[in-house]
Amino acid sequence: MLRELVLSDRVRLFTLGGDELATSYGANCVAVRGERGTLLVDPLVAPAHARQVEEALGRTGFPPVEEVVLTHHHTDHALGAGLFGRRGTRVAAHRLCALSMAAEHPALVAARRSDPRLSDLFSDAWPHRPGVLFEARHRLDLGGLPVEVRHLGHGHTPGDAVVVVPAEGLAVCGDLVLRGYHANYEDADRRGAREALRDLALAAERFVPGHGEPGGPELLAAQAAYHEEVERLSRAARTPAEAEEALRERFPGHLLEAALPVAVRFFRGPAP
Repeated sequence: MLRELVLSDRVRLFTLGGDELATSYGANCVAVRGERGTLLVDPLVAPAHARQVEEALGRTGFPPVEEVVLTHHHTDHALGAGLFGRRGTRVAAHRLCALSMAAEHPALVAARRSDPRLSDLFSDAWPHRPGVLFEARHRLDLGGLPVEVRHLGHGHTPGDAVVVVPAEGLAVCGDLVLRGYHANYEDADRRGAREALRDLALAAERFVPGHGEPGGPELLAAQAAYHEEVERLSRAARTPAEAEEALRERFPGHLLEAALPVAVRFFRGPAP
């Protein structure tokens, strides 16, 4: 069931929770209301989920979605954008995010449509190319509410973006920041991920992670400590299996355990 969290009169967070594909792996979708329209950040893994968010926004009295921004290309954050893009709504993403979407999404959509367990959810999903591409920054104004989208470098993925709403003191971080979820390192850069956290600390006072509950600067500190611990435990273990077990013990209750094998391989490899 879609859960709504009120962050302010102008900002709502929506999530389906959990850590399965059928619930967008628990990704967060954020809506920001201006006088001219609503900005939607990361409209989840399928049009069906994006539609649930749109219906919930209608019940709260938010104006129609006029802008969509993607924090990165992973489908749990990006694939639902097709619902809005096909209507002509502006969808913005970093140039490298768009390239990764074009390279990866067609095969992923086809595979999910052909899987009987997922075919209903993805029956109307399609690969979508964002129409607004940027490199370093992208600015938009929802009507009395300026928003800035920033590329902080290659952190979680090469095409990461964070969405900063200065009037709210808020940054929507994508998967550069997580709470209660293991990180997916498949496209990550270890140095860039740490540097992005330092940059985020200067951008806002409140932070919405890609998965999990929002918070303050303590979220950034916890994420930095998480990276250090995952690297330490992965390198110290005798085997990958031992490393995965050590991570489960160190972070009890963390969701998305399916990401642990990738994390262990990532950190047991040679340092750059």
